[in-house]
Formats: sequence, C-alpha cells, structure tokens
Amino acid sequence: MLITDLQYFGTISHIQSLLKEEKVYFDNQHPFSKMSFKNRMVIATAQGPLHLTIPIIGGRDQKSPIQDIQIAYDSPWHEQHYKALVSNYQRSPYFEYYQDDLKAMYATKPKMLIEFLMNAHIWTKKQTKGKWIILNVETNINTDISTVTDVQRREFDPYLPKNYQSYPNAVKYQQVFEDKINFIPNLSVLDLLFNCGGKQANQLLLSV
Repeated sequence: MLITDLQYFGTISHIQSLLKEEKVYFDNQHPFSKMSFKNRMVIATAQGPLHLTIPIIGGRDQKSPIQDIQIAYDSPWHEQHYKALVSNYQRSPYFEYYQDDLKAMYATKPKMLIEFLMNAHIWTKKQTKGKWIILNVETNINTDISTVTDVQRREFDPYLPKNYQSYPNAVKYQQVFEDKINFIPNLSVLDLLFNCGGKQANQLLLSV
C-alpha cells in the first residue's frame, strides 16, 4: 500500500506513480506545506506555464494538517481557474469531452480543501482508467493512519512547483501550444487528458 498526499489535479508523474499501485492511502494528517501541489497545479498557456493556486484561510505558511485546511473564497478563484482552463484548452482535441464535469466541479464551494481535492482525484482516477483502491474513501476520509493495517510504503512526490519540469521520465505527447513554447514536461494531468483523451493517457502513463 502506498501512503502519499493528495494533489490538486495531480502532476503527470504523480498520477503515473499511482497507476502502479493496488491500494493508496492519502495521509490527510500530514502538515500542509507551501509551494506544493496540494493546492496548486500548472497548466500550459501560449505564454508558457501558468500556476493556478487555491487560496486557503490562514495563508500558505501554516503547518496545520491538510485535513484541517479551509478554502478561502475572498476572490472567485474557482471561476478564474475554470476560465483559465477554457481559454487555454478549448481548442485541444478532448477538452469538450471533459468540460461539463469540470464546470460542475468548479461550481461547488466546499469548505474544506481536502473535499475538493478528493473529488478532483476520484474524477482523475476515473478518466485515466486508474484501478487503485482509495482506502480513505472506502473507510473514512479522516481515518487515523495508525489504524491502517496493511503493508505500508510512505512516498511523497519529490516534484514541486519549483522543479516539476526536472522529472526524468517525462511522458511525451502533442501539447496545444507546443509549436509556440515547446514541450513542457510533467504538467497537471489535465493537460494530458485534454490533449490525448483518457484511453491514450492511460497507455502513455503506463508506457514509461
């Protein structure tokens, strides 16, 4: 069983690692860390990578467990993030296929960050044809990790918003702005889905 953390529409490398697992447990008691993919994702634009961050109550320097972090709605971040996806990916081959689901997801306003992240993760798992079992969902989202009795391997993604492009085994595919800004490795898995679709995304993720 892999013990790891939830990401905001995880990086390609993160989803790639999960596809190799049978069981996954998300350590929701792990302290929140700034400059991580827990509340940030990176997408492609015609000007280069764009970082989209979910604002949280109390600011990014807090060390509270991720399960206690609340989303801040002082600004309409959810509308801005969805509009960013539309404006940058509406011409990609498969965006239209996912658009309604994402629009509905961003229309919700959950109080807790972990609720939005888990909903996004379950959706991502379905679209990438993932077969791993999410123990937090089968038991309880806030289950104490000490009560999980299974073979445990703790592994947190070493790739952060500051070094995500250094991933050595990058999945290669045609990106929507590649002719303008060249290929950008290890973006949010949404980039892979929008450009390749779920079936091909699964094949590419398992091929590396």
